[in-house]
Amino acid sequence: MPLHVATEFGIGAMTGLLDCCLFHWVDTLKVRRQDGRPLLMDTRTRLPLNRNQLGSPRFALSAIASLYAGFSTNLSLKLPYMAFMFAFNAFNQRLLSSSFGSGADGSASAASKLAAAAMVGFEVSLLLSPLEMVRIQGQNCGKGGLISASRAIARLGDGSVRGWLGVWSRGLTATALREVKYCCGQFFLCDKISQTISGGAGPVSLKHQVVGAVCGGVICTIISHPDDVIKTRMQTHLKGSEKCAHYATYTASARYIVQTEGITALFRGSFFRCLLRVPLGLSVIIVASSWLRAKIDENPRSYASGHR
Repeated sequence: MPLHVATEFGIGAMTGLLDCCLFHWVDTLKVRRQDGRPLLMDTRTRLPLNRNQLGSPRFALSAIASLYAGFSTNLSLKLPYMAFMFAFNAFNQRLLSSSFGSGADGSASAASKLAAAAMVGFEVSLLLSPLEMVRIQGQNCGKGGLISASRAIARLGDGSVRGWLGVWSRGLTATALREVKYCCGQFFLCDKISQTISGGAGPVSLKHQVVGAVCGGVICTIISHPDDVIKTRMQTHLKGSEKCAHYATYTASARYIVQTEGITALFRGSFFRCLLRVPLGLSVIIVASSWLRAKIDENPRSYASGHR
């Protein structure tokens, strides 16, 4: 059973900070590959960096600036996303356990854990989808950081509530479908894999946690990657883009991508996400969060005093 909901919120925020600082560059490569843009590009001109300067300090600085474009937006996304993800999972498990019962040791049943994880996917999508749109506009379209990209998106509305909701909810269906699969992987499948290979007796070792994170991460991202590609296209090509109409809805986007580029396009960028970003990120997240929980368990008095 996870710790107190507020404690899990803090653990999620800390692991989100670590994850974002380490792997933002992989997120950038992924979204650019998904939309067919240069991997290393000048965000102002949207042209590839001059490879004739490869090896020079100027090229290195330009490459870092390119790979970490939209970092402030991603950080403002990752912290609340991870914090609420962990908190919602703890809340959902407690809610389901109190409603449908728990195991002999007080832990949630496997069915409750799976249902709680799926619920997290829907819950965090409401927060995550508009924030990812802001990040993608910074990474793919050169709209800058959190404030400038948000203003650029807000200007696309017609001033009405319906228009505002239409702009900011673009890609929400794709985000929800992706997050349900991803959260079931992070909060259920990874743990099941690590417990199975460890024999199910006693605490799970570090190496088994990593194996579970890598295997579970690859599985949940492969089945959710088409949703991620569709979401990236919908949130890149907003009002004013010549392709905006082609990506108006989830089904229209899927149909257009398959008809014009083939079904393999739905797995574009899968190397960066399925084999690099998520396995690395989940390994860090799961190991770091387990370590933090263990430290809190070692100091129960300090933990209790923080919630008086």
